[in-house]
Amino acid sequence: MSEKVSIKIPAHLARYVKPDAPAEEKMKVISGGVAATLLERATLLLFLCCDKNQQIKSAALAEIKGLPQSAVAEISASPEAHPRLKQLLAKVHPAPVLPLGSSSDRSGSEQGEPEEEVAEEEAAEEEVVEEEVVEENEEFRSKYQQAQTMGVGAKIKMALTGDKEWRTLLIRDSNKLVNGAVVKNPRITEPEVLTISKSVIQNEEILRVICHNKEWVKNYEIRKALVLNNKTPLPVALKFMGFLTEKDLASMAKSKNVSSVLTNQAKRMLMNKKKT
Repeated sequence: MSEKVSIKIPAHLARYVKPDAPAEEKMKVISGGVAATLLERATLLLFLCCDKNQQIKSAALAEIKGLPQSAVAEISASPEAHPRLKQLLAKVHPAPVLPLGSSSDRSGSEQGEPEEEVAEEEAAEEEVVEEEVVEENEEFRSKYQQAQTMGVGAKIKMALTGDKEWRTLLIRDSNKLVNGAVVKNPRITEPEVLTISKSVIQNEEILRVICHNKEWVKNYEIRKALVLNNKTPLPVALKFMGFLTEKDLASMAKSKNVSSVLTNQAKRMLMNKKKT
């Protein structure tokens, strides 16, 4: 009989990583659209690295790889972090920040937080994930190390021409010329654009590029993500609202996470639809 590993997380976050959770909910975790602490989000990503959906699994793994070194150090130094999470971080980042033999395994219940045991992953399945990480780690590590010594010009060139690993790495670059060049890469895919559209973005130029790409905005999910992203220019968000379903408009009308201008517009549009 294979050993099972149990990890507990706060109940209000459990729904995002349950096996039957919608892919859209899981993508919220990956894109940073769920309110959670750094450690909680990293733990959620650990769950999603074992997801049966290959796209979810790959995206979660890319997020783990893209964590800044300061975040990796903070998580790995925490006595609350599960050993499995520390092991994964040690595998995918250039320098292990804690010995892999750490036995620290305190659950959130010791802090008095409401929790729910949401998953028990088979050890065999986790080993498969870890083996995949090892296979990809050398190449990603090389790119990460290269990026540390590259000048802005070289980074821009790589953002414009590089593969998905480079795009995942450079979209998080602090230089707006670099991260802005990623969405101009002709090889970028719609799933990547959707993830970016759902993210908290400091460089508003990225969203402007996405908004003006006629092919991308034909994708309903991208269009909806742009409406819900507070960094999207308001005139554009209002324009795209005209394409949303009544269900999504009703959700927006009740939302506290979007501009009051958009919630009021959603209410007006719903009232007009009822009159016709």
